[in-house]
Amino acid sequence: MDVMVVVDELLVNLALLIAGVTVITLTYQGTAARESPARLLLRYSATVTVAFVLLLHSAHLAPGLLFDFCGVMIALAARRYGLIAGVLVALPVALYRLALGGPGAWPGVISLLLVALLAGARTGWVRRIPRYSEDDLLHHWWVPAGIFGLSSLPTFLAFFLAGKPLLQAVPVYLSITALSALGLIVAHGVKQRRLRSLVRTQQLEQLVFVDSLTGALNRRRFDEDFRHPEQPAYVLLLDLDHFKHINDTYGHDQGDGVLRALVQVLQETVRPTDGIYRLGGEEFAVLLSPCDDVVVRRVAERLRARVQDLLATRAGLRGETITVSGGLVRLEGEKRAVLRTADELLYQAKAFGRNRIVTNLGRVTHAGDEGQPFSARVGSTT
Repeated sequence: MDVMVVVDELLVNLALLIAGVTVITLTYQGTAARESPARLLLRYSATVTVAFVLLLHSAHLAPGLLFDFCGVMIALAARRYGLIAGVLVALPVALYRLALGGPGAWPGVISLLLVALLAGARTGWVRRIPRYSEDDLLHHWWVPAGIFGLSSLPTFLAFFLAGKPLLQAVPVYLSITALSALGLIVAHGVKQRRLRSLVRTQQLEQLVFVDSLTGALNRRRFDEDFRHPEQPAYVLLLDLDHFKHINDTYGHDQGDGVLRALVQVLQETVRPTDGIYRLGGEEFAVLLSPCDDVVVRRVAERLRARVQDLLATRAGLRGETITVSGGLVRLEGEKRAVLRTADELLYQAKAFGRNRIVTNLGRVTHAGDEGQPFSARVGSTT
């Protein structure tokens, strides 16, 4: 065959590989521990589709012997998500290769399945939480060389089935191994650049929107989220009771530990749709969205009770009881007015004896001399 034609076909296939992997990386959104099944299915479908496109634009190395980078897609899936993922990508691709026919069909199928097995070795059957710091294959070139060095051995079988001397298969075998290994290194590099970019973006967001001491979201993020909450939404302002006493008695380092433990308790108690913010000092806000009057009262009371029950122990102050007071309002209208009302309710909670949530949402529980923790505010809401 014309060498220049083969080179052109290989370059086209390589370009399609890089473009396909780049598109697939757009489905990554961050370093979340677990991704939704819908997103994983989308990524799987895109991976198989790219593999099919690569097969359709194969380079013809010899009569009936095709080469493309579809094995690279299988290797990427297997190394990132485990052996089962590699096999699931390999099966439809192998069936399609078989349908294309030619003396290299069955050897090609065997080769694709070998890629899944070899690339998935030592990754486990399945990875629900893939590592974002996978091997840098550019500096571990022997890994892709080993994967494709072994998986390309069926090339000799293809020459045997075609009735050609096995000696002629040697340069073809070496070319397939080298090209496939290079393709995996390039594709892996494209993917890793995207993942590193996502990590850097999240780190910058941490600096901009996360309180460095407690890990809660900060006031800047609170201002952002306050503008467009999913309604109905509520704001719960919380303030630690007698926090100055904790600092004076145990020191500021222990006080910082109490703040960190408070955020931990709150994060364990709120719903996934809620946000926790440190507004400054010992004052925090919880944005509850979406929610309704009944549910929000239960969530607010559960937060207060869990802080009372758990915070001192979590902070290493056994024998102490640390509580919070709060003001709960619906998030509607101008921000300054909403926060002013919540602040007024918070101070009423302090005045009523602390360790309680005061709200303007109507009667919740009776606030009598027995000191029940959840009170309804009486009077104007302005």
